[in-house]
Amino acid sequence: MNCFRLLEHTADMGIEAEGDSLAALFRQTALGLRQIITACTDIQSRQEIPVEVQALDREELLVNWLTELLFLLETRQLLAVEFVIDSISDCRLRARVQGEVFDAGRHFLEREIKAVTYHQIRVEQVAGGWRAQVFVDL
Repeated sequence: MNCFRLLEHTADMGIEAEGDSLAALFRQTALGLRQIITACTDIQSRQEIPVEVQALDREELLVNWLTELLFLLETRQLLAVEFVIDSISDCRLRARVQGEVFDAGRHFLEREIKAVTYHQIRVEQVAGGWRAQVFVDL
């Protein structure tokens, strides 16, 4: 059941994801975010960065998680390829983000994301797992 798909929206783009667990759901949203940024398939797992985010609820946790991934791209030029969720609750996530530094000779960025938004955000438990929807401002 773990999957994601991209959603079109005026000047925004969205991710709708499903996962067997909350951890799988957050991994799928991260994969969706990467797909919005780049369709590159030649990203190596050369370094690993620990990430910890906190929030008041699951929706804010999702926004903070994806925002942290954007921050790693902006500040460390980390093009992420894998997301390992070590622990997650409604208000805290600990993970390891694996990837490599952006290389203009091998990678290309398709879109620049300005921010992760709360517009129509949803994180909910459903029969058989979890489902989320989140939009980003392009």
